[in-house]
Amino acid sequence: MDLQKVLKTTLKNKYLKLNGAYSENSLLPSRLCFRELKNDNTLSNLYQHEFRYVDKSDLHTWLFFKTVPLADILSCDCKHHSSQRTVLTLGVSGVGKTTTVQSCALEWAEGKGYYNIKLLFPLTFWELNLLKLEMSLIELLQTFYPELNKLNVSSLNENKVWFVLDGLDEYHLPLNFSCPTVRDVSEVSTVDTLVTNLIRGNLLPSAHIWITTRFAAATKIPESFLLKETEVQGFSDEQKEQHFRTVIGNKDLSNKAIDHVKISRSLDFLCEIPPICTIMANVLKSHLKSDDGLKINPLNLTQIYTNLVKASNSDIVAKLKKLALPRMGEGSVIYEHDLSESDISVEEASTFSKECPLVLREEKGLHNTTVFRFGHLSIQEFLAASAELDEIEAGSLQSVRCRYLVDQALQSDEGQSDVFLRFLFGLIKERGTLEPTDPLFDYTKKKILENILSYTAVGLFHCLREYDNQALLKEVKFFLKFGSSPIRDFYPMHWEFVRQRTSNFEGMRDCFEMQVSKRSDERLLRHLPAILKSRKAMLRFSNLTDKCCPALAAVLSTRESYLRELDLGYNSISDDGVRKLVEGLSDQNCRLKTIRLQGCGVTWLACEYLSPALRQSQKLQELDLSMNEIGDDGLRHLANGLRSPKCQLETLKLSQCNIEQKGCSCLASALQKNTGHLKVLDLSINMVGDEGAIELFQKCDISQLTKLEMYHCGLTALSCRSIGEALKVETSTLVELNLSNNDLKDEGFGLICEGMYAWCSLEKLNVSRCGITGTGCCKLAKVLCCVSQLYGVPMAKRELHAVELKELDLSMNCLRDEGIKAISAGLKNPYLNLKTLNLSHCRLTDGCCAELASGFASQGYVIRELDLSGNNLQDKGVKKLSLGLRSPQSKLEKLSLRSCCLSSRSIQFLTNALKSNPQHLEELHLMGNNLEDSGIRVLMELTKNKKYALHTIDVSTD
Repeated sequence: MDLQKVLKTTLKNKYLKLNGAYSENSLLPSRLCFRELKNDNTLSNLYQHEFRYVDKSDLHTWLFFKTVPLADILSCDCKHHSSQRTVLTLGVSGVGKTTTVQSCALEWAEGKGYYNIKLLFPLTFWELNLLKLEMSLIELLQTFYPELNKLNVSSLNENKVWFVLDGLDEYHLPLNFSCPTVRDVSEVSTVDTLVTNLIRGNLLPSAHIWITTRFAAATKIPESFLLKETEVQGFSDEQKEQHFRTVIGNKDLSNKAIDHVKISRSLDFLCEIPPICTIMANVLKSHLKSDDGLKINPLNLTQIYTNLVKASNSDIVAKLKKLALPRMGEGSVIYEHDLSESDISVEEASTFSKECPLVLREEKGLHNTTVFRFGHLSIQEFLAASAELDEIEAGSLQSVRCRYLVDQALQSDEGQSDVFLRFLFGLIKERGTLEPTDPLFDYTKKKILENILSYTAVGLFHCLREYDNQALLKEVKFFLKFGSSPIRDFYPMHWEFVRQRTSNFEGMRDCFEMQVSKRSDERLLRHLPAILKSRKAMLRFSNLTDKCCPALAAVLSTRESYLRELDLGYNSISDDGVRKLVEGLSDQNCRLKTIRLQGCGVTWLACEYLSPALRQSQKLQELDLSMNEIGDDGLRHLANGLRSPKCQLETLKLSQCNIEQKGCSCLASALQKNTGHLKVLDLSINMVGDEGAIELFQKCDISQLTKLEMYHCGLTALSCRSIGEALKVETSTLVELNLSNNDLKDEGFGLICEGMYAWCSLEKLNVSRCGITGTGCCKLAKVLCCVSQLYGVPMAKRELHAVELKELDLSMNCLRDEGIKAISAGLKNPYLNLKTLNLSHCRLTDGCCAELASGFASQGYVIRELDLSGNNLQDKGVKKLSLGLRSPQSKLEKLSLRSCCLSSRSIQFLTNALKSNPQHLEELHLMGNNLEDSGIRVLMELTKNKKYALHTIDVSTD
C-alpha cells in the first residue's frame, strides 16, 4: 500500500476522533499571522507572562498583524542550502495552536488542502517525553505511527516532507544545539539529540519543520534556524460573540452575557482565548436570568472562576488545589505520577474530567498513556491561588505574606505570578480575609506608582481592581481636583501616568455617539458597554423609543458606570420611557449629572415620575425638558422635587414648555425653599408674564444665579425693577442675562442699566427686539462710560473692573443713528471689557458710521466682533467705516455687513483698508449685497495671501 495513503488513513482515524470530542465546543477557525523576523534579538522580549500578549490595557502601542491562511504559512520556500527551515508558531496557552495542527493534519489527510505536502508527521512534545530509550529517527516515527512499517530514508529525504512538533513548552528535556551531530535516519541516539539535529538540518536537510510553542519557550530555538515566525491569534470580536451564542443558545441571554464581558476591558481581552471564552460563556449562562430585564451585575474574573469551581466535585477540587500550587510554572500536562502524589487516582480524575471538562480534561497519547490537563492554564492559577490563600489564612501574618507575594511578582520579569496574584486578591475579597483598610492595599498602590512605566504596574492594577473595581479612581479624582499627590512622596508626574493608565485600563472614552445611518434602539442595545464606559452619551436625533430606556436605566444603576451626561433630545421617548429611566436615576449607584430630554414629546406625567428622582438624587446637576408640553401641572410636580433639601440641581431648562404664571408661582415657591444650588434657569418662550416673573424674582434670589434665560416670556418694564436690583448686589454672580423679545422698552432697559451702573458682574446681555430706542441708549452710554467716571483715566487698566460686560446684543431695536452716537463715547472707553456688539437691524444709516469708525481708530478700542447687518449703510457708510479700519489702532477681527445695500464699490473701500491694516480682520460677512464677481474674486485672493489675517468671507450676489 502507498506510504502516503497509509499515513493519511492513520491521521484521519486519529483526528476525526479528536474533532468529535471537541465538536460540542464548535471550534472556530484559527486566525494566524506572520510576525516580522529581526536580527536583533527578536525573541528577547518573550520572557514575559503570555497574558501580556492578550491584555492590551497598557500604554504601549500594540501591533496588529494581518491574518493569513495557514497554507500561506506552510508554503514550501525553505532555504534548504541553509539552516533556516523552521517555521515557528507562537501563541498563548489555549489560543488554538494544537487545534490548528490537528485541523491541518485532518484537512491534508482528507485531501482538502495542503496539496504540496507529500508526507506530514505530527508529533507532540509531551509524548516525546515518554520515550526514554535511545532510537533512530525511523524508529521514532514508527513508534508514533506503527502502520508505517515500510518507512525508509528514500521516502523521507524529499523537500515535500513536513515534521510538525507541537507544544515545545511541554518538552521536559533540554534542546542542546551543541549536541553530537546525527545525519543518518537509521543512527540510534537520544530523542532530544534527534529532535535537535532535525531542527539543525543535519537530519533530512530537505525536510520542513513546523514547531508550535507558548511564548516563554520560544527562545529554546536559536534565531539562526528560524525561517518564519508566526502567531496564532485569539478570537476576533465576531468570533467571541458567535461562540457565546453557540454555548448559551438563547439570543437575548447571549447578548446580555456579551455585554457583561465587554463592560470589563480585561475580561474582553481574555475572551480572545477560546477556553476562557468557553468558561465565561458557561458561567454567565447560569449566572444571568432571562427574567431580570437588562439589569447589569458584572462578575469579575475571580467570581467567574469561583462559580465554575463551585459547580464541581468539592473533594476532587480540594486535591487539585494541592496539585496546582507546587506545579506553578511546570507545564500543563499532568502525568499519572503527578496525580498519585496528590492522592488522586486515574479513575477519579477520569470521572471528574467527564463531569467537569472545563476544569480538568483527559487526553490519550503514545502507548495508550493517559494524561490530564487543567481546562486552561488560568484554572491552575485560580486553584493555586485558592490553595495559597488557605495557607495564608491558617497563619498569623496574613497581610505580611500577601505583601511578600506582591514583591515576588514585582521581581519576576517573566510575570509568571501576575494572574495567580490577581486571583489571590479576588479571593481575599470573596472570603473577606482582609479589610479594605489593610496596609496591603496602600502598599500595592505605592508599588504601582513606583513602577508606573513598567508592565508590572498593569499587573498590579488588575490585582487591585479584582479586590475593588473602583480602586485608585478616588486618588485620581483627588489629583485632578487639587493637582497634588494624594499619597506622600509621589509627584504629579506619577499621577498623570496613573490617570492615563486608568483610562486605558478601563477603556474609558469621553463621548459616545452612534453613526448617523445606524441610529436605532437595536443599535443602541448593542453598544451598552461602550455607553457605560463613556462620560457622555450624545444620543439626540437617534431614532430612539421607549424600548431603549430599560437598558439605559440599567447602565445608570450600575456601579461600574462612568456615564455622567445623557442627551436624549429629539427622540420618541414617552412618559412611560421616562418612568423607566427614573428607575435608574433613583438607584443609589446612579452618578449621572446631566440628563437632557428636550423635544421628546413628554407631558406633565413625566414630571411626576421625575419628581422623586429629584428628591433623592444628590448627583443630578442638570435637567433639560425644553420643548415638551409639560405645562403648569408638570412644573408643579417638578417643584415638589426641587424643594427637597437633597435636590442639588444646578441647571434647569424649561424653554418652550407651555408654562404660564401658575407654573412659575410653583417654581418660585420651590426655589424659595431650596435656592442654594440652582445656577442656570431657562424659562424662555413661556408666557409667564410680569406676574409670574415678579413672584419668581421676589422669592428666588436671582443675583445668585449665573445665567437667566427669559427670552419671549411676555415681560415688560414691570419685571425689570427686580432684575435691576439684583444686578446692584455686590455679591451677584449673574453673568448671563437673556431678556430678548420682551416688551421692555426704554423704561425697562433703563432699570437694567441702572443696576449695571451701580455694580454689575454681568458679562453677556441680550436685549434683542425689546422696543429700545435712542433714549435707552443714553442710559447705556452712562454704563459704558462709568469706569472712567468712577476711577479716573490715570489708574492702571488692570484695576478697573466695574463693568464686566463682554457681549451685548441690541439687534432688532429701533436705535437709529442717534442711539449709536449716544453710546459712541462709551465704546471708545479704553477700560471697557466689551468684545462683541450686535447692532443688526437697528435702522442705522451711514450717519452713524463716522462715529463707529472713530471708535475703530481710537487707542485701546476693545471691540473685536461687530455686526451691522440689516442696516441701510450703503457704500458711503462702508467708506466711512473703512477709514477707521485702515487705522493701525483698529483691532476689529470680525465684521458683519450682510444686507446693507452695498455694491462692489464697498469691496474696494474694504480692500484698501485691509491693505493698510492687514493683521487683524479675520472674518468679513457680506452676503445679501449686490456685489460683482470681480469684487468677490479680489477678496478671495486676499484670503489666500498669508500677509492678511482674513481667512473667512461670506459673500453672494443678489
